[in-house]
Amino acid sequence: MNSLLQEALIQTKHISQAAIIRQKDGSIKAKSANFQFSQEELDKITNAFVSPRDLRTGDNGIVFMENFYKPVRADKFSIYAKNEKSGLIISKTNLHYIVGAYDASMYASVAAEAVEKLAEYLRSKDK
Repeated sequence: MNSLLQEALIQTKHISQAAIIRQKDGSIKAKSANFQFSQEELDKITNAFVSPRDLRTGDNGIVFMENFYKPVRADKFSIYAKNEKSGLIISKTNLHYIVGAYDASMYASVAAEAVEKLAEYLRSKDK
C-alpha cells in the first residue's frame, strides 16, 4: 500500500502528508515520511463520519499533526477542512480512511481529486 500512497498522492506534489489508516483498529497501512496520528485524532475522525453534521457546527474541527482544521465540508464519505495555512482531506472507504494534507503552496483541488480518486479505487476493490 505504500507504493499506492506514493503514486496516487505524494507524487502529485499537492499532498504534503498522507496515510491509509484501517478503520477497524487504527493501524497505519501506509504513510508518508513524518506522518503522525494519535488515537484521539482517529476517534474524532471516526465520530465525524458517524455524525458529519456535528463536525460542521459551532467551533468543532479536527486536530491533525498539532494543527486545527475547521471543516468546510463533511458527509458520510469525505471531510474537507482547512486553516489559514493548510488543508486536510479525509475520505472513507469500506475498510480505510485516506488522509491527505496540503499546504498553502499546493492546489486544494488537485489534493482533493487525488484523495477522492484513491478512495474510489479502494472502494471498487472493496477495501
